[in-house]
Amino acid sequence: MSFPLAGLGSSTAGTATTATGGRTDINRDQFLQLLVTQLKHQDPLSPLQPDQFAAQLAQFATVEQLNTLNDHFTAQSAAQAQGALVDQTALGASLMGRTVQAQGNGVAVGSNGIASLPVDVGGSGGSATAHFYDGTGRLVATKSVGQVAAGSQTLSVAPGLPAGDYTFDVQVDDGSGKAVPVTTFMEGVVNGVLFENGAIVLRVGGTKVPLTKVTEITN
Repeated sequence: MSFPLAGLGSSTAGTATTATGGRTDINRDQFLQLLVTQLKHQDPLSPLQPDQFAAQLAQFATVEQLNTLNDHFTAQSAAQAQGALVDQTALGASLMGRTVQAQGNGVAVGSNGIASLPVDVGGSGGSATAHFYDGTGRLVATKSVGQVAAGSQTLSVAPGLPAGDYTFDVQVDDGSGKAVPVTTFMEGVVNGVLFENGAIVLRVGGTKVPLTKVTEITN
């Protein structure tokens, strides 16, 4: 941390000087060296006044206290972040083999050809259409779902695709040509826990899901 050089003007050789009305920032060691040098070389006929010396020491003590507080808060924040990460790691490990639902758009088409699409439909619902995409983002299937109500629900759709992992979206028309907002989710069994970029990530089927995106955990 730096200290504003104030009140320590020119005195004798070896001391730092500042222009009138100017300001220079120095660190703690430089501040102490300058203060000691000034005391050594001060003019005996015009010594540093006690109130000036006390003011400089008070300034040094105040900044040191602020520096100590800053270090304390930094260490406390780091400890809290580490503790939160440990808690998340333990939670992630406990989810192995559990079924979770999370914000996302991944879906697995089973051997029966059925895809379960968890969604939250806004407005008053409407006519829904589901789109399926392969691993390259190419549209591979479009299926009409029919009328859906508003709210959270899981749509069962047979897209006519081979079993495997896909992504999807659901578009809902309210009947007047206006799109209804739809939030998509994904669900599956956790088969891996990863640590990436300082965060816990779950592997659900063939998809990576941040732990913070999980909205529901079931048996």
